[in-house]
Amino acid sequence: MCTNIEITAKNGEHFWGRTMDLALPMFGEDPEHDLGARGMITTIPAGVDIDSQLANWQADYAAMGIGIGGTPILFDGINEHGLAGDLQVLFESTADILENIQQRQQVPVMNTEFVTYVLTHFKSVKEIRENYQNFAVVDQPTMLNGHSISFPLHYSFVDESGDGVVLEPVDNGSFKLYDSVGVVTNSPEYNWHTVNLRNYIALNDLNIKQPKTYKNGVTLNPIEGGTGYGLTGLPGTYTSPDRLVRSFMVANLMDDFEAEDGIAQLYAAF
Repeated sequence: MCTNIEITAKNGEHFWGRTMDLALPMFGEDPEHDLGARGMITTIPAGVDIDSQLANWQADYAAMGIGIGGTPILFDGINEHGLAGDLQVLFESTADILENIQQRQQVPVMNTEFVTYVLTHFKSVKEIRENYQNFAVVDQPTMLNGHSISFPLHYSFVDESGDGVVLEPVDNGSFKLYDSVGVVTNSPEYNWHTVNLRNYIALNDLNIKQPKTYKNGVTLNPIEGGTGYGLTGLPGTYTSPDRLVRSFMVANLMDDFEAEDGIAQLYAAF
């Protein structure tokens, strides 16, 4: 269950963060299923060679984030130009064999390494928009201490301007790009989420304080002074569609805030 949210302070500064629940022991908490994956903060200096399981590359830009120690994998991170991004599970994602990708004259990428690849190659979302069609996810599992692991993934990126995109490899490993609405969760595909969001356009931050009289003469009084009535019908489950709607509404209906309070506000939005 992953969710990311972007919010904006009064002065225009953008704050972005995410939650991550992954069925992979990351801190030695499950010895029976421990694959040796250790979650840790990873720093990648500009100019270093990155040892990929597919094809090594050199980092054009410095980046840092949370990933698996001893690998090029970043679950999320940010680079020296303020471009941030993450990966999340998407069951609808696809991949293709190396030969097909090369025949299409695309660059094959490992899905677990793609966040790292983007953060070390691009400075902005604008650059991602201009280049995303050049890449495709290869049908190759990630090897971790002799174990083969596979996750169906999609990705989101946001830069200092607040521009954000969602990239989903749903076309034989090739990506579809969607403009981000400031919140990303998991399945189904992102265009479904943005249409579903329109079902909740009537939600607001207004209370109903006055009684309402109906045609049959019955008058109903709001409960507890009408507190919270504007969000009646806000989804409350932990499904990815409900998390997206709920996070979107909370992030967009919270009070304006100063930049110094941005981290606390972002934490509260989750």
